[in-house]
Amino acid sequence: MTAFEGKNATNNQYGLSKEGVVNIGKSVFIKGELTGDEDLTIEGRVEGKIDLREHNLIIGPNGKITAEVFAKSITVMGSIVGNISTSGLLEIKASGSVVGDLSSPRISVADGAYFKGSIDMKKSTQTVKKTESPKTELNFSQQSVSLPKNLKNTTF
Repeated sequence: MTAFEGKNATNNQYGLSKEGVVNIGKSVFIKGELTGDEDLTIEGRVEGKIDLREHNLIIGPNGKITAEVFAKSITVMGSIVGNISTSGLLEIKASGSVVGDLSSPRISVADGAYFKGSIDMKKSTQTVKKTESPKTELNFSQQSVSLPKNLKNTTF
């Protein structure tokens, strides 16, 4: 029997929620590269790099991040110092603070939030697929055009 299988053990005691989100508590400090295949909530401190490209990241009100951050979507209620890139929504809540360059197809900054940096509103691959019109190629090299007799010697 593992610690997760005990009668009185709950997922919440071990940083796991029922929805499969891992929680990093406010007393935890991580230095280095953080990667994973699950959604993540950070209440502690992280320095280095966070790479969750296919998953969601929440920086809680106590979270303090000094890192380059990649995630599917990011919600910031704490603070991030570093460049951020998402393929979905980047949301900075009223209590959130971000200093760094943002690259995301969708960005929401609440009234009262702090942001300093640049924004690149890249198109998501889904948006590009929805908005691209079919390309029509015209080839005139093989075709000839005849003008009416009254326009043959006219200059346009």
